[in-house]
Amino acid sequence: MNKNEFWELIQNSFEEGEWETDKQMEILIDKLSAYSEEEILKFASIYRIYDKEAYKSKLWAAAYVMNGGCSDDCFDYFKGWLISRGEEPYLNALKNPDSIVDLDISPDCDYFENEAMLSVPLHAFNKNIGTDDINVYFAAGAYELDEAEIKSIIDTIEFGEDIDAEWDEDDDESLRSIVPRLYDKYW
Repeated sequence: MNKNEFWELIQNSFEEGEWETDKQMEILIDKLSAYSEEEILKFASIYRIYDKEAYKSKLWAAAYVMNGGCSDDCFDYFKGWLISRGEEPYLNALKNPDSIVDLDISPDCDYFENEAMLSVPLHAFNKNIGTDDINVYFAAGAYELDEAEIKSIIDTIEFGEDIDAEWDEDDDESLRSIVPRLYDKYW
């Protein structure tokens, strides 16, 4: 498992799931469960890096606007949603969170969260070994990527220069200044 396989699995499941989140997650779990236990754990480690790198203020503002508010947990689920859309939308959003508007998702859609994405490796791992006991997955421990693997993932990410710009949830103009196109479409 490497970053390219990671994104290929996500993209293929997204397309095969016909852009329906629940269907995509089922397909992704099925596909990932065919890999070895070590590869599944490696998928989880790659996910954690992408999730951690997306913890940016301006992206949180995008989540806040799109979801009509956004708690800590909501932001985790939003990052799961963004990663589940694929590599290009993810990388574009880290350059400019306002680019999410280019995904052309209806303002009537009120679901910009994907909590299930966070547990894909757990379900795939358990399916692979034939158990429902989540403790088995956690007992397996995290796969430690080597420095070269981590660097190859992080080096593909280009952040917008103001990705950590501050904003105030109680100030509409503050939100509009951070993600103007998302604000106009979803707020």
